[in-house]
Amino acid sequence: MDKKITVPGEVSFVAGLLLISFAISLMVIAGFGISTISSLPYVLSCIFNQISFGIWNPIFQICLLCLLLAITKRFKSGYVISVVLSVLFGLIINFFMHAVAGLPTEYWQRLLYFIAGYLFMCVAIALMVGSKIPLMIIDTFLNDLTIHFHVTYRRIKTLFDIICVVLSVILSMVFLGHLEGVGIGTVIMACITGLGVHVVNTTLSKVIIIKPWSRWLGERVK
Repeated sequence: MDKKITVPGEVSFVAGLLLISFAISLMVIAGFGISTISSLPYVLSCIFNQISFGIWNPIFQICLLCLLLAITKRFKSGYVISVVLSVLFGLIINFFMHAVAGLPTEYWQRLLYFIAGYLFMCVAIALMVGSKIPLMIIDTFLNDLTIHFHVTYRRIKTLFDIICVVLSVILSMVFLGHLEGVGIGTVIMACITGLGVHVVNTTLSKVIIIKPWSRWLGERVK
């Protein structure tokens, strides 16, 4: 029997961070709508375009962290790492947004961008969650609210997605006069991303084991 390959959680997380940033950038240029979580920062970047899409991401996530602290009244040291990771995430998104800006945008090419973005996103989420190190603020926000309110993760995630999409639609129509960042792709992502991540997780678990190098980092997520 072949032995599984051990991959450091830190490497897994960084790979996932790069992949998900690239995936989001591809979906933006595809123009079919992006993930529910990214839709609100993207709309805000279109309305207040003095601040880039990448920078709106950590601003949005830090606001979520403030809301989480107000609700739970509990601070964990892992939150500091999550803030740093969120800022890094925003900077990486800005890099990839510039990198893909010159890509051709025929319909069939945009369709390929969306499909590639979806696949990259599924792999990225599987790598980041499997890393067992402090998650992004959005993940921490959803996980900690699930624990605080003693409800299922699916219920919290569904409610959060609905709120993000509704706010994105309202802000788009009021300030831009048309939908921006929300489309058929957003609906598709909401319906099948969970399935895609599950398939990737199942496949990866057969060949690799992800373990953090740093025990300290692993404990910060608790």
